[in-house]
Amino acid sequence: MADTRVLKNTEQILEGILFAYGEPLSLKKLAEITKKPASEISLALTNLKKTLESRGIRLILKDTICQLAADKSSSSYIEKLVQSEMKEELTPASLEVLSITAYRGPVSKSEIETIRGVNSGYALRNLTLRGLVEKNETVKPHLFNISLAALRKLGLTAAEELPRYLELNQEIKKTETVLFDKP
Repeated sequence: MADTRVLKNTEQILEGILFAYGEPLSLKKLAEITKKPASEISLALTNLKKTLESRGIRLILKDTICQLAADKSSSSYIEKLVQSEMKEELTPASLEVLSITAYRGPVSKSEIETIRGVNSGYALRNLTLRGLVEKNETVKPHLFNISLAALRKLGLTAAEELPRYLELNQEIKKTETVLFDKP
């Protein structure tokens, strides 16, 4: 059994991972990432769940999957925030992410972040909520692509109709071959 300091440290590590990742994670994956025994992960998650009960964030544990989520007491405020975001214009970051998914898609979140050099989770979430980007959850890692709704709003029937699509797509593939040794 882990001592209190080690367990508290494990809780902090798990909270950080779950917050940053933003998607459900299995206990097995958390143990693998942290190189800690499953029993310690399970105990740390149970403690973290209790700790978060008095906060605005909750830990959802279902079978062997867990995820951080907002407490229901803030749901109406989150709804207002999301609605106000939908009325605003796309930010430069969101436009970058939309362009990457349009010209490079299907593409994973980590590939988008490698291209941009910064975390793109917020922009992806915003674009997905707006219906401009589709998330394929049937594969791991999840892949993102420009949505039919986005193409429709642009007056296109396919991504290949985007300006300079073939030229830029070939350039992207050449660059990836050099950078990532992809065939």
